[in-house]
Amino acid sequence: MSKWRIKNPIFESDQLNSKLRVAPWEGHRKFAYDFVEYLKPVRIVELGSHYGCSLFSFAQSIKDHKLETELYAVDTWGGDEQAGYYGEEVIGLVSETVSKYFNDINVNLLRKTFDDALSDFDDDSVDIIHIDGLHTYEAVKHDFTTWLPKLNRNGIILFHDVHSPLEYGSNQFWQEIKSLYPHYEFTHSWGLGMLFPKGRDIYEKLEHENFKDIALIYEYKALFEFEKIKNNDLSDMVKDRDELITKNEKNISNLNNTIIDIEKLVSEKDIALKATERLVVERDVALKATERLVDDRDVALKATEKLVIERDIALAAVEKLVIERDEELEKVNSRLSAELEKLSYLENELNKLNAKNTEQCELINYYKSKKIIINFKKK
Repeated sequence: MSKWRIKNPIFESDQLNSKLRVAPWEGHRKFAYDFVEYLKPVRIVELGSHYGCSLFSFAQSIKDHKLETELYAVDTWGGDEQAGYYGEEVIGLVSETVSKYFNDINVNLLRKTFDDALSDFDDDSVDIIHIDGLHTYEAVKHDFTTWLPKLNRNGIILFHDVHSPLEYGSNQFWQEIKSLYPHYEFTHSWGLGMLFPKGRDIYEKLEHENFKDIALIYEYKALFEFEKIKNNDLSDMVKDRDELITKNEKNISNLNNTIIDIEKLVSEKDIALKATERLVVERDVALKATERLVDDRDVALKATEKLVIERDIALAAVEKLVIERDEELEKVNSRLSAELEKLSYLENELNKLNAKNTEQCELINYYKSKKIIINFKKK
């Protein structure tokens, strides 16, 4: 083991799953990264991975420091009564992350129950066991008891959720087990316990490194960075909201302009209809005059023939006007239909923007609610 060094790593897994930045285990990632470099373990077994926040912290250190460590993640990737149940999307994202960023190191995803995976490992063969499965008292005690034989002489067991604000049974088990063995503990990010149940060599080396003070550095940095992430995310959400409001206002303005255009078209249509009505009236008048001329035909045939010709000319002019009127009406109706389709599209876009605006407000409330479950207890 080398001297303890505090680094500032970049976790590549965040590029595929940004939720890892705010996962319950997130506050322990930099400690885990530096711990793997310090210990240089031969084998790490993780019991419970979910989206892989802790798994990819170990993996990033193994990759960056070119270690030969074997890393195993044991999980059914189906969920449980506390974490909830989920589908194939979780194991799919974990597998994709391994393939994309950690294909060159020895990462093994064992889709099994913790008990079924016991036979895959010899006794005294594991350097680090990370227990982060079901957090009931009975489940954590069972995992510790059944997996303890797999730990080597100076191996270390990590327990997550030992200071859970939800008062999981893992809290109670940790309080009991830590009184029996050398240990360290972190109280932030739902708590992480380090237990040395089979030997004090590594514990004494960490004591020599003044690890209790080092642990405080990780705790303070984790709390600071989590608050910074929350503030940045909230700022981004406010910015997105303002942009949506601006865009919404622009769309409303466009919608109002469209309504004005439609009103103008309706007005033009009304004018055209009134003109048509006048033409119809004029046509009726002309027809009546023609009828009168026909009645006078017997009196003066020659004069009537002339009048008939004049009537026909008048009718042709009227029909031309009617045809022009109908063509104009068809154009107006076509323009009106296009503007109505545009109005419908803009209304749909406005509804989408309002829905997205509502979603952003919910996310703001979500981050506000996170303050309820964050335990800032200091040792």
